Amino acid sequence: MLPPPEDVLLLLAHPFGDTWTTLADWMERGPGPRPLLRPVKARSRLTGEDLPLSVVPPQYRNDGAARLAIERGELADPWA
Repeated sequence: MLPPPEDVLLLLAHPFGDTWTTLADWMERGPGPRPLLRPVKARSRLTGEDLPLSVVPPQYRNDGAARLAIERGELADPWA
């Protein structure tokens, strides 16, 4: 069972600096005008325990595979 998005912290990597946010905020806002911004690490907000990136639904990963799947119509663009 996956934790609720509010209980997952994501480390977002960007060439200009990394930042932490909740999965819920990321799912709502996305990368905006920063196309290189993507989650690289996840952890539990409650326990601090590392979580696998699989807690991030594929369409919200903003990595090359997710962007390609969205472009091909295999995944819906969550921030369109």
